[in-house]
Amino acid sequence: MALFANFTAMKRDQMLMEAILGKLLEAPEPELNVIGVAQRLNAEQAAIRHHLHLLQDKGWVTVSESGFWRLTNTGHDYLEGTPEQGISLKSLG
Repeated sequence: MALFANFTAMKRDQMLMEAILGKLLEAPEPELNVIGVAQRLNAEQAAIRHHLHLLQDKGWVTVSESGFWRLTNTGHDYLEGTPEQGISLKSLG
C-alpha cells in the first residue's frame, strides 16, 4: 500500500496568487487572516495558506505573529507595475 495514496498535489496557481494579492489590496483593513482571504475568494483555506506562503517566498506578503497577512512594499510595487512587471489591476475586478 502506497503511503501517499490519498495525497492530492498542491499545485501553484498564478491566478489564485494574483486574486489573493488583489483581496489584500482592496480589503478595508490592512491585514487579513487565512479565513478572511478564503471567505473573500470562496476558496479552501489549505490552498490559500499554501499560496500565501508562495507569495511570502517572493517577498510580496508577510505574516504577523498573530497570523494576519498583509502586502509588503514590494507587493505594492508588484501590483503597481506595468503588465510586464506585474499584474493589471483591471484583472482583479
